[in-house]
Amino acid sequence: MENKIKNSEEYLNSILGKKNSFSLPKNYFDTIEDAVETKLAEENLTKENGFATPDNYFKNLEDNILSKVSAPKKEAKVISFKERILKIIPIAAAASIILFIGLNSFEFNKTEELTIDSLSDDDMEFWLNSTTIHTNDIAIVLENDLLEESDFYFSSLEDENIEDYINSIDNTSFLNEIN
Repeated sequence: MENKIKNSEEYLNSILGKKNSFSLPKNYFDTIEDAVETKLAEENLTKENGFATPDNYFKNLEDNILSKVSAPKKEAKVISFKERILKIIPIAAAASIILFIGLNSFEFNKTEELTIDSLSDDDMEFWLNSTTIHTNDIAIVLENDLLEESDFYFSSLEDENIEDYINSIDNTSFLNEIN
């Protein structure tokens, strides 16, 4: 084992005092192939320019393009807005007359007036079931029709008058209503 260590390159260099004078850049062998192929491809390329432009090409270029692009101007037909309106007015007048006659003959010849009596019981029942009525809604509608205590301040009812009224009423009608 000592033999191997004594014969190793590092050991010999340390005794002789020599350092390895050869060194390579990093990734040299990874990129050498691409570099050689690029160099060979550059040598095979021609040194001459493959494209040539005719004499005075750029001086006449603009004129040539404009002569090819510009077409003879055609006379455009112009329809004025006034002519269109004048064509549409008779059509609109005829349509409005037909619409007026049609609506009058179908909708406005009804002389039937809608009242609560003309509604069927089913319609009223459906309306009552489908809408919710709150006490606030009723109070707003009947606000002016409700009577207050101050409305009766001018009349004076005495207990004797009330007793006489109750005694004069037929009590059997009350009993019938209870049953």
